[in-house]
Amino acid sequence: MPTAWPLVDREDELRLVAAALNSHGGAVLTGPAGVGKSRLAHAAVQRRQGLVRWIAATVTGQSIPLGALAGYTAQCGPDPLRRVQDVIQALVAGEPSVLICVDDAHLLDDQSALVIERFVEQAMGTVVMTVRDGEPVPDSVATLCARLPRIAVPPLTTEGVSALVTQVLGAAVESSSAQRFFSYTRGNALYLRQLVTDEIAAGRLTRRAGVWVWDGPPRLSASLVDLLEASAGNQPDAIIELLDVLAVSDPIELPVLLRFVDSTVIDDARDRVLITVDGGQVRLAHPLFGEVRRNRAGTARLRGVRSQVAELIGQLCAPSAVQTVRRAVLLMDSDTQGDAVFLVEAANAALQLLDLDLAVRLAEGAVAAGGGRAAQAALATMLAFAGQGGAADAMFAELADGGDAAERASIALLRAANLSWVLARPGNAETVLNAARDAADSCGLGPSYDALHASCRSALGHPREAVDMATAALSAQNVDPLAAMFGYWALVCGLGDLGHVDRMADAAAAGYELATTAPQASHLRFGLGLMEIVGLHRAGTQERISDIANRLRQQSLDVVASRSFTAVILGYAELCCGRLESAQRWLRESLATGSVFDAQSGVIRELAGMWLTMTLAMCGDLAGARATDAERFRYFGDYSHIWRTDMLLTQAWLEAVHGSQSRAISFAIGAARTARTQGRPAHELWCLQTATQFGATETVERLGQLAAVVQGPRAGVAHEHASALRRADGARLLSASNGYAVIGDTVAALDAAAQAVPHLHGERQRRAIAAAHRLAAGGARTPAYRAMASTGVLTPRQREVIAIAATGLSNREIADRLVMSVRTVEGHLFRACQRLGVNTRDELISLLADGTAS
Repeated sequence: MPTAWPLVDREDELRLVAAALNSHGGAVLTGPAGVGKSRLAHAAVQRRQGLVRWIAATVTGQSIPLGALAGYTAQCGPDPLRRVQDVIQALVAGEPSVLICVDDAHLLDDQSALVIERFVEQAMGTVVMTVRDGEPVPDSVATLCARLPRIAVPPLTTEGVSALVTQVLGAAVESSSAQRFFSYTRGNALYLRQLVTDEIAAGRLTRRAGVWVWDGPPRLSASLVDLLEASAGNQPDAIIELLDVLAVSDPIELPVLLRFVDSTVIDDARDRVLITVDGGQVRLAHPLFGEVRRNRAGTARLRGVRSQVAELIGQLCAPSAVQTVRRAVLLMDSDTQGDAVFLVEAANAALQLLDLDLAVRLAEGAVAAGGGRAAQAALATMLAFAGQGGAADAMFAELADGGDAAERASIALLRAANLSWVLARPGNAETVLNAARDAADSCGLGPSYDALHASCRSALGHPREAVDMATAALSAQNVDPLAAMFGYWALVCGLGDLGHVDRMADAAAAGYELATTAPQASHLRFGLGLMEIVGLHRAGTQERISDIANRLRQQSLDVVASRSFTAVILGYAELCCGRLESAQRWLRESLATGSVFDAQSGVIRELAGMWLTMTLAMCGDLAGARATDAERFRYFGDYSHIWRTDMLLTQAWLEAVHGSQSRAISFAIGAARTARTQGRPAHELWCLQTATQFGATETVERLGQLAAVVQGPRAGVAHEHASALRRADGARLLSASNGYAVIGDTVAALDAAAQAVPHLHGERQRRAIAAAHRLAAGGARTPAYRAMASTGVLTPRQREVIAIAATGLSNREIADRLVMSVRTVEGHLFRACQRLGVNTRDELISLLADGTAS
């Protein structure tokens, strides 16, 4: 990590400083401590020519006449009336252009301030001063500041924090980690620097999957505490009382705070830039101030404060899920004994707010408070929602045999949902549902069981059966909301597999609506969204894909446990649209954040690794694709049925980037065959299209049949693509490229355009080449695109042999891979050298890699 941090997100301020220096001869930079005023002043000074004098005012020098300018008083004459002028002459030193920069000008003594004022009056040069907000400014300095334009230096924005930390660490920072850095530091550059340094040293800020991820809350180092106490320490007792209240509840309602301190204390704290007051709520100016007080105040004192705050919230604030959770959290860490019933209510409220880890903690508190089976069932449920499927299943198993039929049926429903969704074992979930079926029917839970069972059928690769079962179940009355959400997932997944995207959109809309009204089903919206995106992509109706992914991302910003899931959704959406660089970023984020969770994250992590491998292969990054593929766990559980075609296509792209066109086609055709066996025509369509992108022409007839089955424009475009490729029709290949571009499938559009090049001539060929280059702007470097370099010169087999040779394989290894003799490999290479006018194997590889063969 560099010792000198760069300046980012300050171009606007630098322009304002430059304009002030040119127009007014100086500028005053104002802002809170640590915001970066001095760093900005240094940067502004570096852009100027001439002599620069840097003056640092200090507390100790403030009581000494000319204390800040002591280094320039040695040559002063005996006449005290000329001392100010003598110091000015020493500062100027006969130079025609002088800039004086005064850091912490509010600490200048009166005579030093007078020197700077006379310097400005006499137009001897220019001045930049920094003044800290919230500090008293002596009259002499205030008079000086009034002569110059004031430029406020705000804290860094969220984007600025992310850009700064990324630049310092040399790699991207996971987006929610960057957001948390901003939340803790409020964009204060000084606090940010110390916090990043401390968290790296503590091992909580680490690089995973090429992305920096910050795990857990900070533990303040002595260095950071010293920095914070320079702002928040040594305060009057009344302000310490106020800070302690905010340390246990930030923000807090103004009426609650006024029960602890009077309004004058609040005004004083605001003037000292310790708090902000907005809309009837009071917040700490920096969350880290609360960390300092929690470290400094006694445990017993803060437990008492929590009890008081919790009681006052109950008395003075309107009831809501947020207030219930706040009171429960305060009471759990207070000197008041917890109430199990209230803690279960609070756990459910935390679930409603999608704070899953807190829901688990509150349910654990309910169990510890003697809540019995009700608290245990709540805890098992919260563990499942938080992704701790193994622990949840163990608790559900213990509860399975107790209670009446209705309770046993409810427990079985929850256990089956956990087995299917979290532990990726829908087959086991079916066993649990079947065993409790009689109990479910006896208490009216039959349709709920069917809805959940439908999702298991879909996960196990039976889309038509799943759609029929879910449709019947969801037409019943009083279906459990959690089970209903699984039913909608089954519909979206199954209808997407079958290519019925019109009905799929209606099912997805109903599921999203349910997610907003049923807390226990809310978190399932992410799985629903992913399957809707998959279905839309397969059909070629991609215009809504990015909107769905971004909406889910916005809805989950405060949900730590969903970070990996929403990142993989965004990454896949970008992959579908051919924005490969952006896809890499999000898929790496998913891999980095997913590694801290267990159970359900195994499937999410595998999806991220699989799609990142595919993305890197599409980008022509053989080494990156190989490395990512080698790190995959290949864990899908029973969900391998629905992701089998993606797994095979990933292998196809690996073969393609390796140069093995024939093997890539074989894998893609095999994936299509698997999809057809499963009764998933939309996936079969995509696999056959991919094979066509690799150069297969045997896909024409089946694509024509699928065009009559799968809704959406992809089937027609893919059929046109395959037909044109078989007929070597360049014009129709360009038409197919345009069709893919309209759909939003940029990579397929690129391949069709590249494949058109050898079948066109003159201006039409040049237009096709230009179109391919334009479509490759998103980072794609597919085999078809790379093959354009040898258009009209080499045969497809010669290009394949050269592409494999470029990966470092020997002629013998190439022969084994392509099932041909070594002599045949040598013949292909020899004839290619003849055609391209080169003499060696390495020259041949280099020529094609540079794209200069023509």
